[in-house]
Amino acid sequence: MTIRVRAGLTLIVAMAIMGWVGCDHYNCSSGANFGSGCTASTGGLSTSGGSGSSGGSSIAVLAYYLSNNEVGSIELNTSPALVDTPNFVLPTLPTGYTNSGAVIAQEQFLYVPYASTSSLYAWSIDSSTGALTALAGSPFSVPDAAGLASASQLTAPIITNPTGTFLFMADALDSRIDVFQIGTSGVPILLSQTQTSIPPWNLSTDGLGRYLYVTEGNAAGEGETMAVYSINSLTGQLSGGTTMAFPMWQVQGEITGTFMIGVDGETGFASNKAFDPNVYVFSIGSNGVLTQVAKYPTPSGDGPTSVAVSPNGQFVYDFNLSTTTGADGPMDAFSLTGGVLTPLASVSGLTTPGGGFFDQSGAFLFFYASGAIGVFTIDTTTGIPSEPVQPVGVGGGAVVYPWAVTDPQ
Repeated sequence: MTIRVRAGLTLIVAMAIMGWVGCDHYNCSSGANFGSGCTASTGGLSTSGGSGSSGGSSIAVLAYYLSNNEVGSIELNTSPALVDTPNFVLPTLPTGYTNSGAVIAQEQFLYVPYASTSSLYAWSIDSSTGALTALAGSPFSVPDAAGLASASQLTAPIITNPTGTFLFMADALDSRIDVFQIGTSGVPILLSQTQTSIPPWNLSTDGLGRYLYVTEGNAAGEGETMAVYSINSLTGQLSGGTTMAFPMWQVQGEITGTFMIGVDGETGFASNKAFDPNVYVFSIGSNGVLTQVAKYPTPSGDGPTSVAVSPNGQFVYDFNLSTTTGADGPMDAFSLTGGVLTPLASVSGLTTPGGGFFDQSGAFLFFYASGAIGVFTIDTTTGIPSEPVQPVGVGGGAVVYPWAVTDPQ
């Protein structure tokens, strides 16, 4: 396992499940749109759910990754096996990608900002083939894209609200957040620009999309401070900007909009040697202001760099750097009940992942690990993960970073 210093590669994993209709969306700080109201089996790769679906629906997991300035794609089929997506045409991108984030909106539009060219690339996703088609006008000129922050850990400088109707982009250089509207065509329309009280490195929303959380970080992937803004549900306009003295690197919401889960990114490997092996739980108060409820040590004893919250809000998984090797460490798993985290049974014997995101059903947790793509199946009752297939290398073995997950319509 290589030491996790990641740069220059973007992965977007797409889950196409035939027969799923009418599922709501849920958004996490990494930019991944999750769904609720869908069910999935806890064994194998069959799914069910949504009105009009039939049992044993077929599944195609589409993985889009950026390598050598091209977007490639592989898929997980029901064999199960990871293979190159058939007949996929590689979209060519500019040189000089600098870890500027990626996001998928409305389960059908992919956005990748380019800091080096101050632009925003946008495609529609074909739900049957996984093909990417550039949206009219793409790439779009977005001057603030030049100010997106980059670090040695996963960043989330571009996200959507839970319904995928607003796109938020963080300009850390100028302390500004751009808000775009996303209509049925997917074309982003700039609505407003808000000066922020702190340089915005990472963005996230609560589970209901009422508040935007902004974290300031550093190049080592450690949190410095936080701020919260209210989101106007009609215009996307941001207001407020209350600063909070929590040095979180990343926070994620759960589906009820009651709690935020966070980590500060202090793994002991930065120059300051700061180490914090805890996952934090915050309650959401008036105007989105957070109050720390508790902190929980990771069962592995390692320093967490990111977390994934299950779409049903019942489970939390953290991703770490090993204190002994500096490489990706074992994943920890918790149940989440009323703001209390309880460690699950051992999750040993699995690939050590560098970070991950859920599909809409909550039955699949996709992860990256040293230039490879993998997937855990999650028992949606107990939260216990298993690994149906081994990870497959992509991008010539380069590090996979960053990425997002969706179930295309």
